[in-house]
Amino acid sequence: GGAIYFSTGTGAHEVHGAIRGRYLELGGPAGVLGFPVSDETGTPDGIGRYNHFSGTNMASSIYFSPATGAHEVYGAIRAQWVALGWERSRLGYPTSGEYGIKDGRRSDFQHGSILVHTASGRIEVIYTSVPPALLGVDLERIPTTQKVVALTFDAGANDAGLRSILATLAANGVPGTFFLTGDWVNQFPSDPALIYNAGHRIGNHSMTHPDFTTLTSAQIAAEIGSAQRTIEAAGGDPRPFFRFPFGARDSRTIADVNAAGYTAVRWTVDTLGWQGTMNGTRGPGFVVQRVMVSAQPGQIVLMHLGSNPDDGSTLDAAALPEVISQLRAAGYGFVTLDAALG
Repeated sequence: GGAIYFSTGTGAHEVHGAIRGRYLELGGPAGVLGFPVSDETGTPDGIGRYNHFSGTNMASSIYFSPATGAHEVYGAIRAQWVALGWERSRLGYPTSGEYGIKDGRRSDFQHGSILVHTASGRIEVIYTSVPPALLGVDLERIPTTQKVVALTFDAGANDAGLRSILATLAANGVPGTFFLTGDWVNQFPSDPALIYNAGHRIGNHSMTHPDFTTLTSAQIAAEIGSAQRTIEAAGGDPRPFFRFPFGARDSRTIADVNAAGYTAVRWTVDTLGWQGTMNGTRGPGFVVQRVMVSAQPGQIVLMHLGSNPDDGSTLDAAALPEVISQLRAAGYGFVTLDAALG
């Protein structure tokens, strides 16, 4: 019904059941996990079982639960999972072993994923469950009394302002959330890595940027799913944040977005920087004024990455340094939309 493995460095420990099955699939003691360093043990919640192993510097495990099966966790991903609280964390039990993604590694869990981006060394935690309080709403403000602001950037046209925006955010130590369409990712395939390697979050802005109120539920699911797969192929993960193209939504489309595993995120203020200079009557100061007039705890600011198609201006990128400066002077800090998850 099982096996006992011994080495002089680890002693003798038994491995059996589903955990042993997975252990053998990974090569047993000759595989990445090495020799067992614990007997099979019950988890504190009374649901699961685990073994620890000697691989990757004495830090690898296989965790099992009846709902998820047996899956290995090791290396930097395991270290992050441990720091969050093991299976008792919001992520829950692993639902996959570690696998490769574009320029990185990933493991999936019951309620999210942990991604390691190799180029930057960044470890990103993605939560995929939508809190009940965010169901049925298109969030216009992070529910908080703290003086924090979420800067968000939509990408659907071009990337003319992206590098300037990223440079400004980096220079000021400010995080942002970037809503990408699948078509934009296909057009600029190296740009998502610039965003997530800089420590920012990515959201889903649909595949082709249609008005969702004109689509069937099946078409909505296809738009969201296609964009998600496209962003994942680029090494990122947009869950659980979705923004409606054009801001067009109703109760049905919000419910469809929730059914796809996303929370809908609107905005507190649209800077209107995407409208351009309006024949020279607007400049970066117009964007700054709109943000500051509406400043409040939990404010969600909508800006855009692309340039205006008529005058080529990127007012949001140009205004961003002063936006950050004035918000900080008013006592505000900056968060990603993860703050809305509680």
